Amino acid sequence: MIRHGMEYWDHIDRVLRAATLDEVKSVTSAFSRAVGFHNHGYATKLREPLPGGSDFVFFEDFDSDWSKTYPALAAPDAERSDPRITLSREGLPAVAWNSRGRTTWEPRPQLYQIGRRTLMAAGEFGLHGGITVPSWSPGTQWSFTTFTVNALADPRDLIPTLGEAVYFVSCMHAAMDRLLRRPRHAPKLSERECEVLRWSAVGKTSWEISMILQISERTVNFHLQQVARKLGVKGRRAACARAVALGLIAL
Repeated sequence: MIRHGMEYWDHIDRVLRAATLDEVKSVTSAFSRAVGFHNHGYATKLREPLPGGSDFVFFEDFDSDWSKTYPALAAPDAERSDPRITLSREGLPAVAWNSRGRTTWEPRPQLYQIGRRTLMAAGEFGLHGGITVPSWSPGTQWSFTTFTVNALADPRDLIPTLGEAVYFVSCMHAAMDRLLRRPRHAPKLSERECEVLRWSAVGKTSWEISMILQISERTVNFHLQQVARKLGVKGRRAACARAVALGLIAL
């Protein structure tokens, strides 16, 4: 059963603060389950290749062979034949759908025919309803996230989830973009160092941070000094600015 409401802000906060790609994936899974979906998948094509040479990134948790369709999205012909990619490239809105080909809005005829075939194929793998949310950023050519349910659903019943999903996906995609484009030379900060740095970045004094985190003021200052050393700067303000610029912390 799909649940909706505005009680999932913790997932938004967690994904915005994610320090690793694995953390983004974990929070996305938690959000998907909390809203009431069974599975999800995310895919993006980057404008510039990553250090390893790939310009395609995806993650999914489908428990069927539908998962095998995701690597194929990296192929050039997928951009001409996959309706989810078209949804993103053409700046179209999020859509709720079911495996009978019904959607909450009707695209142009050619896209409708391609989309209907994709939705019916998804149904053969047990994905009988869901929503697909396109996203975009300067570093990507296209990107989309799909959340699915195993039971046949009227797309109109899924509409209440669209607002929450669209906002979550925008935050999740921003986190992915930040992490994927993080410089390779960015230093690694400990979880405690990131905590201290985030509180400092929003204007808390060392004493206030010590009260919040239940540690000594001396320990707070030690962490800030260590961070400044790792980042090659002097002073907490410079450390905060550098950490934000490198994507090591999010405010």
